[in-house]
Amino acid sequence: MAVHDATPTHNVPLDFNFEDFDPQTLDDALGLPYYYSSSSCLTLSITDSNSDSDSAGQSQSSSAELSTNSSDDNTSTTTSSLSSLTDSVNSNDGMDMDLDLGSDEDAQEDDSWDADIEDWDETISQPVTERQCCPLRAYAHSRYVQDEIQKLYSQCYQEPCNKFPRGPAFLPHILHTLKHERPDHFRQELRITPFTFDRLVSHIVDDHIFHNKSQNEQIPVEDQLAIMLYHFGHFGNAAGLDKVAKWSGYAKGTVLLASRRVLTALLCDRFILETIRPPTQAEKEQAKHWVEKHSCRAWQDGWCMVDGTLVGLYQRPYWYGESYFDCKCNYSLNIQVVSMPNLRIIDIGYGFTGSTHDASAWQKTRIYSEKERYLEGNEFIWADSAYPIEEWLVAPYKKPERDEPQNEVFNNHLSMIHIRSEHAIGFLKGRFQSLKDLRILIRNAETHKLATYWVLACVAVHSFAMEIEAEERGLSSADEDDPFIVEGLSSDPDSDDDEHGLRSGQRRKDGSQWTQVARAQRESLKAKLFQAIGYDSSEDEE
Repeated sequence: MAVHDATPTHNVPLDFNFEDFDPQTLDDALGLPYYYSSSSCLTLSITDSNSDSDSAGQSQSSSAELSTNSSDDNTSTTTSSLSSLTDSVNSNDGMDMDLDLGSDEDAQEDDSWDADIEDWDETISQPVTERQCCPLRAYAHSRYVQDEIQKLYSQCYQEPCNKFPRGPAFLPHILHTLKHERPDHFRQELRITPFTFDRLVSHIVDDHIFHNKSQNEQIPVEDQLAIMLYHFGHFGNAAGLDKVAKWSGYAKGTVLLASRRVLTALLCDRFILETIRPPTQAEKEQAKHWVEKHSCRAWQDGWCMVDGTLVGLYQRPYWYGESYFDCKCNYSLNIQVVSMPNLRIIDIGYGFTGSTHDASAWQKTRIYSEKERYLEGNEFIWADSAYPIEEWLVAPYKKPERDEPQNEVFNNHLSMIHIRSEHAIGFLKGRFQSLKDLRILIRNAETHKLATYWVLACVAVHSFAMEIEAEERGLSSADEDDPFIVEGLSSDPDSDDDEHGLRSGQRRKDGSQWTQVARAQRESLKAKLFQAIGYDSSEDEE
């Protein structure tokens, strides 16, 4: 039986132990240099005991010498052929062995190499330069085989599957350069000032969502918050997952995890109640002063206003999609915003689909059910014509009453106050423009909650930023100079036209849409306004 090993391969026996093998031991025992020629090949021939006696004697002598050297140094071989050779020598079962070294160009046997063991010893004792063609150098193949196999197994799981190079991330430049050198550019990217960013980090860094027992640490909270703020502040293609991943330098999965963690931290009760809250007495007095300055003293009790807005969805929801279809032929969410003249939001109604009318959504807000917590004495709220008037809610005249000259003057002055609610909504959408085109696909009730919580988190961070920026700014400038207001305002306001009004069947529970008390309240306010501005209604009657 003949076993041929023409070239070094990676076919290693399953029971071979790399840790116990030292090829240098075999090289030292045989006196061979660490030398390998790609043109050489090793041929091991194991013949039966009935073969020629001369060759058998030669083989047994060489085998005995080889076995002695191997056992003294506790060596092992690297190929199955050499393992069989060692087993044959140690067993001494009467089999003879011939060793022959040839080449790819000339594979014929050379009789000159049929020397006895003494000739081999003499050849081995020669210097390396004089024995480059020594036939026993074939045993140096063991070292090469081991190196190649170790190289193979050391790289098979470390080569990346995707070698496409990733571009440089812009997020480190924002947090480490623009934050200190160009705060205006930092605010344009993350929609809040650096000072507000640091304060917001300190508010959420202790949340349990950012701490786990895993050996893999989370990315810094600053990076996670920056990713979420970038999500909040952009819409369309700029807010796509692939775009945010390239912008931040993190993988898409990391971006999603960071967004959910920050969203969870922002929705904690403590943060929501601190940011969306009733005004203090001092804030209420400032709002009353602004209303008196822009109308008359009798109107100062109307220090807040309510308005509805639509948060557009980039795609028709799969979950009851027709209920999200609004009056502007888009798919959206309806939110109710209660704000003050300084544009600060004090209450928010969320969770309504785009088809929900403002009058219906308004009745589900907190300020509607807990008005005693917000309003004192004769205080009331300004609204537009989409809302039914109440004793504590004043709305403009509708058709056909609005066509009368007196009512038109009243409506104009009311609009000059109520326009601040449009500015407040524009400020919110200008800062966090994801509310213009929310890229959340609503598939079920859970994704609907995610969309509404997204809106709530935007409102909370916006209110927080307004307070911190006012503290940072002092009296240097006012909120109405903020460029985000202009970015948020659009030529097509979200407020409903007067023609929409209340839908059929939407009436007060007592059966009276225009109560006598509410109408008397509005007529009294109109008379006091005309008295303050010196308007003579008798001239219109003539």
